[in-house]
Amino acid sequence: MENRLREIAGNLKQDVKDLLEESVNIVTGLIKQGVCTANGMTKRWNAFTNGLSQAAKALFEPFSYAPIVTENQQPLVTVRESTCEELPVGTRMTLAEAEERIEELNLSMIDSGGLIQDVKVTIDYRMDGEQDRYWLPLQIGSGQGSMLEQMEYIVRSCLHSPDSVTQDFYTASPGLGKLLHEHFGPQLHEDLEKLAERVLGYFQQHCTITRLEQQFALQAQVLPERDQQRFQESVKTAIAKFRRATNTGQAMEPVREQALPVHGDAQPRQSVKVKLHRIKDGRQKQPMLHKARNNPQR
Repeated sequence: MENRLREIAGNLKQDVKDLLEESVNIVTGLIKQGVCTANGMTKRWNAFTNGLSQAAKALFEPFSYAPIVTENQQPLVTVRESTCEELPVGTRMTLAEAEERIEELNLSMIDSGGLIQDVKVTIDYRMDGEQDRYWLPLQIGSGQGSMLEQMEYIVRSCLHSPDSVTQDFYTASPGLGKLLHEHFGPQLHEDLEKLAERVLGYFQQHCTITRLEQQFALQAQVLPERDQQRFQESVKTAIAKFRRATNTGQAMEPVREQALPVHGDAQPRQSVKVKLHRIKDGRQKQPMLHKARNNPQR
């Protein structure tokens, strides 16, 4: 790899370090498009720079200042870039909070209309006991899908159109694009399959656990006071067990939302999605996902 870089640099009369800087800009750009995970590309980058200086390796640091996610926690979402006033840069939420917040923002814009607003978030998570990071570009506005719906759209679109994912390699200097495609192309395909087949379901599982936790909290409110504390402690233990099993890949039955009995006047809180469907009932169906996006964002 080093010899090929030096050959390309010699042909272009450039320094190898310049080619590495160009390469890292392309690779980190791909990470921010939601087509791969930080772990996979970091390992591939380290192999790509094997034998080169530590200074060159340090160019690629996707884990800078990543929050630590423990085995008992759900993923954490952080806003990194934003044109949306309601989601300023630096905002941090749990995965379930972010999923609900984005649905609420889309819902609030149904009647007001307005321009589509672009937001990029990172999702830090622990799957199979290993911490990882996923960048996700989002669009906020009327008719847009929830966070995880948009993720699914991006990932499956890229799987169906792999050439659109790797075309950025060929904006590089002559000779470098082919080298990058050979080295990073297989990793992109592997990551896209993993995102579609495992990571998306993992995120959805955590959101289901949160909804289950909310239902239990509502149930606790209508229990006799003498039973509430014991019930809440049991719930806390159970939820932690579900999170840990999801994060570590333990064999468990998939968590499903429970239809818990509700006593008295207490009623379960309607989900944002239910509200959205009710408001849209009787209206002409609108396009739901990325109506302003033809290809993955660059």
